[in-house]
Amino acid sequence: MSKEYKITEQGSLGLLALGHIGLRKWREVVAEEKKKRQEKKNDKKEK
Repeated sequence: MSKEYKITEQGSLGLLALGHIGLRKWREVVAEEKKKRQEKKNDKKEK
């Protein structure tokens, strides 16, 4: 039985309990969010 988790930029203790896999997935989410914010910032500069 597998369980789906919603990983947020803030993270959680549950992710730490998953070990390196949780940490890796959290880092991916943080990188994606950072990229989205940067793209938004760049879009505003272009206008």
